[in-house]
Amino acid sequence: MSVAIDVLKKKTIRWTPELIRRLRGKRTQSEFGALVGATTNTIWRWEAGHTEPDSDHAQYLSDLAKREQFLKDWKLAKSGILIGDLESASRKLSQDLENTLEDRTHRLSK
Repeated sequence: MSVAIDVLKKKTIRWTPELIRRLRGKRTQSEFGALVGATTNTIWRWEAGHTEPDSDHAQYLSDLAKREQFLKDWKLAKSGILIGDLESASRKLSQDLENTLEDRTHRLSK
């Protein structure tokens, strides 16, 4: 029974192409493949979004991420705030971007 509880406690990460590229970092696909037990071609297919890691490889990726403290305590850090609905959030983000661009343009023109 404790094994089942341990399995439920583990966070399941959906390994998207972007997360895989970020975890790989500056390592070559070949170096990264050696770490997670996959061929270079398989790593390329994952990163291109053609295939997803099977459950064994997903676990290897998760284990590597844990060892390297990948995304540990990752938070949005105020780069975007969802308020109300998506349309409101989109308008707010557009306005924030416009304000930032105006401010930087003003600073550069000094």
